[in-house]
Amino acid sequence: MPLPMKRIGNILKGWAKALRIIKTSSDEKNLSSERLAACGKCEHASKSKVLAIINGHATYEHQLQCTKCGCPCLEKSLVKEETCPLGKW
Repeated sequence: MPLPMKRIGNILKGWAKALRIIKTSSDEKNLSSERLAACGKCEHASKSKVLAIINGHATYEHQLQCTKCGCPCLEKSLVKEETCPLGKW
């Protein structure tokens, strides 16, 4: 089943905010911190490896990913319009 356009837009917006391509307000950072705290306690969050390229060097970083929706928690938490699939935020 294809993703709705709004969801694709939110995914791109979250990645752009995480990569600092789009500026994140202090309110959004605070909201993201609260959401990530909930994700960190959730039994459906798992650590996954993500390839990061920083200053031309590739390295793997660990980040939380939701096993219910498949989204990376950091990127999803940065988008005000997104919600937890389990209703935790």
